[in-house]
Amino acid sequence: MPVKYKYLISKRGDVVFSIACGIGAYFLYEHDHPREWTLKELMQRKAERVRTEGWFPESSK
Repeated sequence: MPVKYKYLISKRGDVVFSIACGIGAYFLYEHDHPREWTLKELMQRKAERVRTEGWFPESSK
C-alpha cells in the first residue's frame, strides 16, 4: 500500500513555497502589465501608514 503524504514539502515548507510562488507570479504579471505603482511602492506606503495610524485606524471602524 503506497504511503499518502499530507504535505508537498513539509508543514512549513508548503506555506513558504506557496507565498514565494504567489509573489513571483505577481512580479511576472506586473512586468508584462506595468501599473502606476509597483508592489514595492504599495508595500512601503502601507508600512508607513501602519506606523503612523496603526493597523486599525479609527476612521475605518
